[in-house]
Amino acid sequence: MMPDQAEKLRRLVEQVTPRKPHKARRIAFLSGKGGVGKTSLAVNIALSLARIGRKTILIDCDLGLANADVLLGVQPKATLDGVFAAGKDVHRAIINLPSGLWLIPGAGSTLPKQAVDSGKLENVLERIDNDAEFILLDAGAGIDEGVQHVARLSDEVIVVAIPENAATLNAYRLIKIILGMRPAPAVRLIVNRAVSKEAARRVASGLIGASREFLKTDPDYLGWIPVDQLVEQAGRERRPLVERYPGSMPSRAIVALTQKLIVPPPRPPSAA
Repeated sequence: MMPDQAEKLRRLVEQVTPRKPHKARRIAFLSGKGGVGKTSLAVNIALSLARIGRKTILIDCDLGLANADVLLGVQPKATLDGVFAAGKDVHRAIINLPSGLWLIPGAGSTLPKQAVDSGKLENVLERIDNDAEFILLDAGAGIDEGVQHVARLSDEVIVVAIPENAATLNAYRLIKIILGMRPAPAVRLIVNRAVSKEAARRVASGLIGASREFLKTDPDYLGWIPVDQLVEQAGRERRPLVERYPGSMPSRAIVALTQKLIVPPPRPPSAA
């Protein structure tokens, strides 16, 4: 082996961060930019999983702009950043909702980087691993260090995109970073706020095509959610969409996506 090849191999090995064995499926919801409806999707999919009897814990990891509790209409007494700051038992922060969903709310603007550096989020996940079948993590928007840390701790990530050029470009940048991780979590894609199936498919095809050509991996396209003013109306009412407007087109689409989500995605190549 040539010296430069040996050096490249050494660096590659050093980049590998083994994922500790765990029982619950960890699914992170990510977006390349804010304002694409990522948290709403995370909340409603988590709720849909719980309503069909799948034990689910939703963790609001967006400590700087946490609002999953707002969308669920609850007022938390303890939060994830409080667990990080004071070393409290994470189970004291869990809210058990009537639907069967468990929520660990985030709040404030403290400790995202410190939590990454100290492995506190990983410790939280280990503490609740036996409590659920699914652990859904709603990360912050963008591609900062905290978001990447959430992705590394997850088995799969759902990238939420919308039919907008800037959002699509940022979604691809996010996918590129995720697939560069060792090991890389599986990447799944949802197109939100689309006016039609065809419009959503164009966005998905563009992202999948670019990923196939430049990253040698196809993200798994889960489907799309139609744009509808009832989504914002439910948010204003502090009610999850699938509970407040269960017969709406977005609610029916979310339920269908949830059924697809239950089936684990194919694992990406380890050298993706």
